[in-house]
Amino acid sequence: MHLLACLQGLVNREAPRFYLLHTAEFGVETDAFWLEWYRGEDGWLKVTEIRSLPDLESVLTEFRSAFDGLVVYDENVPATSNLASTAAGVERLLPVRWDRSAQALFSTLTGRLGIPVRRWLVNPDGTSKFGVGSKVPDLGTPTSGSAKVDAYQWALEQWQKRGKCGAGLGAYYVDAFWLKRAAAAGPEMHTLANHDWFVSRRAFFFDLSPWGDEGPVDEPGQPVGADKRALLEILRALADAHPGGIVKLGGFPPWPYKYTTHAGAGRHEPVPTEWEFTRLISQFNAYKEADAAGLGALANGSFHAHYPLRERYPQPNAKPTETMWRARGWLGADGAVAKRYFVGHYVGDYDAPSWLAKAVPPFFRDAQRGRVPLGWAFNPNLADRAPQALAYAYRHATTNDYFIAGDSGAGYLNPRGLTVRPDSGLPSALEAWVAYCTPRFERWGMSITGFMLDGAAGASTDTEFAAFGRFSPDGLGTHFERGPGVRAGVATCPERDLPDEAAAAAVTIARMAKDARGRTGFLWARSILKSPAWYAEVSQRLRETHGDLPIEVVDPYTFFGLIRAWSKERPGDP
Repeated sequence: MHLLACLQGLVNREAPRFYLLHTAEFGVETDAFWLEWYRGEDGWLKVTEIRSLPDLESVLTEFRSAFDGLVVYDENVPATSNLASTAAGVERLLPVRWDRSAQALFSTLTGRLGIPVRRWLVNPDGTSKFGVGSKVPDLGTPTSGSAKVDAYQWALEQWQKRGKCGAGLGAYYVDAFWLKRAAAAGPEMHTLANHDWFVSRRAFFFDLSPWGDEGPVDEPGQPVGADKRALLEILRALADAHPGGIVKLGGFPPWPYKYTTHAGAGRHEPVPTEWEFTRLISQFNAYKEADAAGLGALANGSFHAHYPLRERYPQPNAKPTETMWRARGWLGADGAVAKRYFVGHYVGDYDAPSWLAKAVPPFFRDAQRGRVPLGWAFNPNLADRAPQALAYAYRHATTNDYFIAGDSGAGYLNPRGLTVRPDSGLPSALEAWVAYCTPRFERWGMSITGFMLDGAAGASTDTEFAAFGRFSPDGLGTHFERGPGVRAGVATCPERDLPDEAAAAAVTIARMAKDARGRTGFLWARSILKSPAWYAEVSQRLRETHGDLPIEVVDPYTFFGLIRAWSKERPGDP
């Protein structure tokens, strides 16, 4: 898979030529679904000839002109597998693990197929090129005390700092250490399939711990803090190579394998690890496309990237008006909001193209879709690697499907990390973020950011709210705020997570509605990877069991619009 994904990135750089059938989720063969859609309803590939290639040798023969040779990595220094992916994109090479046994892929490629090795990341006799106790190869600098860190420092000097990598891109995917703990997560969670798009754009690959208070499980003997220092150095190099711009990082902390208590070592839980990583990258002008376990595998990103999008995708439904709200009894002639409990559904978390591409096929063919107003939180930056999923959703939207951005706009970062930056020392990137998000929101007709995920970077202030309001003027879901209101001219409401079970979710909503009885109330309800049938069941249970409560499930525009109207009645409130 590593070799095939990197080959895809090279072959598909200029045109969509090489497709893999690999991923599946929710009972759907994901890659087969999208290929069939291209050949059928959509019509993009309706008249395109498709030929199946029966084995690896036929694949390599078919696409021999796309690569110049092999890059060989060292399983004893797992980080070199990520170096191999960087080399694949920069030097047109295919990665393979060193193994002299007769049945190994290395032996097949170098022996029977006669493909030359162009880059060694291990010595030809199998001994490690990077190791503690010697100088860093080619650089002559002293070792950091970590073979892993030495390997990344070498790669930084070899490719990133020489301007050979694509600007504004990084790829944060687990290295070959997963081989030692393959059962820790699902069979696709090595996320090797995801490499193709980043290889096609010459991204720099890396995998380091964000924690500076302990040695990582994959190299516990390294000097404490070495991983984090190397991570910050890479993030700074990525920012320096893209001055004034925003950096896209594919991937997510590999919590099933490393850096968390889940991995069997370390003191930090998975969510705090996610938050610490996000806090750090935000300070270096970077966001992550969160290809997280367990839907984290995405194949064919380099192929889908060629899908011909239109210039604009307006919201499928007209924005609700005050006239409509008055007709429903939600807004009085005097502008007063009815004393009802308004619920808006934040349908998440789609901050990763892997999650989006897998969820859209089953959820947008769910017979229950359209019964309940839903705010699909599809980050617009996902159009880079899964444009067809966004296009499909917009094409098949019902009158109750609305599209908003998820966390935190056109990519997952911490808003406060754009302005308060103790780890990077860089100037504020808030204006750069506005410039990055604005055209993406405009293309997809979005004007609501459903979740400004503050995380470990601290609570957003009026400075961040005002900036987000420039591309999300119709509403902002928030993290640390106490209640709904208007901040810096934009209607806001904190999100509250619902339980996984529909019955429990209905009970939670009913309890909150009871607490607000006799008053106007608002709940911005967040749920993760739930089907339209789930939302329909929640609403049905509310009607059947709690029908005496004045609960109204409304679309996102109505939800935030009523908050704005309600706030006018309360000018003295913070």
